[in-house]
Amino acid sequence: MLKNNCFKKCMVFLLIFYASYPHAASAHEGHSHEAVITIGKKTVVHLQTILSTYQVVYTHLVKKDLHGIAGLARKLSEASSLAAKTEPDGAGRHMMEHVHAGAEGLEKAQNIQDAQKAFVSVSDALLPFFKSWPNQLKRNELKMCQCKHDGHCWLQPQNHPDACPYSADQAKMCSDIEEIK
Repeated sequence: MLKNNCFKKCMVFLLIFYASYPHAASAHEGHSHEAVITIGKKTVVHLQTILSTYQVVYTHLVKKDLHGIAGLARKLSEASSLAAKTEPDGAGRHMMEHVHAGAEGLEKAQNIQDAQKAFVSVSDALLPFFKSWPNQLKRNELKMCQCKHDGHCWLQPQNHPDACPYSADQAKMCSDIEEIK
């Protein structure tokens, strides 16, 4: 009976501790597999804006259409800047700062190759989160793909056919794409 009472007290303590701890989603950061990216509840709204804008940029890059990307880049920049402000100093803020830097590069892009390079930067900032939390891919109706030719990865809508945003020209679309699980 004494062991049972002690067990109950330990469980109650753990439940109270867990309930009072701020919940966040975590993932490994791209630069170091030891750092953990935490995204607070306030940042989720900004992440949703980032992801929806990212998908539109992806569509433009697949079509090799630079028109409108500067405006989308500003939207990415604003959302990532706000997200960085809501995050405490740490890996989550670091990730959002990298998204912001990539968005600034995207806004300054003079040609499709510049836009693709900036998009790689944004993708590289976001992918570690989704690699560790594949449930977030499903929740956001995304899939992670990689071009076997150049090794670059990206996120794309689940219901779209695989298309590489980094192909050199629209006539020669990359056909060697794999979904990363």
